[in-house]
Amino acid sequence: MDKSIKKVSGYCWKEKGIYGDGSCRELAHLIHCRRCPVYATAGRQHLDRDLPSGYLEQRASVMALPKEMARLGTLSVMVFRVSGECFAVKTIFFQEAAEPSPVHTLPLKINRVFRGIANINGELLLCLSLADLLELTREAEQHEPPVVYERMLVVGREGQRFVFPVEQILGVHRVASEDLGEVPATLSRSARSLTRGIFLQGGRPVGLLDEERLFPAMTRSLNA
Repeated sequence: MDKSIKKVSGYCWKEKGIYGDGSCRELAHLIHCRRCPVYATAGRQHLDRDLPSGYLEQRASVMALPKEMARLGTLSVMVFRVSGECFAVKTIFFQEAAEPSPVHTLPLKINRVFRGIANINGELLLCLSLADLLELTREAEQHEPPVVYERMLVVGREGQRFVFPVEQILGVHRVASEDLGEVPATLSRSARSLTRGIFLQGGRPVGLLDEERLFPAMTRSLNA
């Protein structure tokens, strides 16, 4: 064994060790080369080797580069599509994305926005139409197929939980406060009043909903 320790440059573990043909007699009791003094000595020699030429100069130039400052005040938002338009809510208010669920109406309670209750993973939640709350309209041609809602999006704040159907969930994104633009006048009055600002995601405008106005509007819709 001592004689083999002195000769570690041959990478015996790759030739007759665990990574080779396994002919090394020491494997019978060591089981694996990592328990062998030869393997350990080679590892120490690898760590103690001289630095490559120019390594220190290269690392010094990298460390001297100006640091890229992270953008402060970025918001994490969940983006989704409803009635052909893209909107977003802060992820701290997004709670769940569920499969479509039947909505059960309540006698004398439903209206244009409040549609009833939906069973989301065993919990009955108040189901709203966000499209109607935002007064979104689509001038669809007669041959265009009806909108198919693919997901139910659950939001919550201060103990309030609502669910509403969306056509598509586009995932979580980050947006900086300075990237929020003014809400265009082309949006409906309700959408403008409930939208904090507009940002671009993948070249498409996305309206960031204002939770301070959205949740009270949802609550008011229950008694409309």
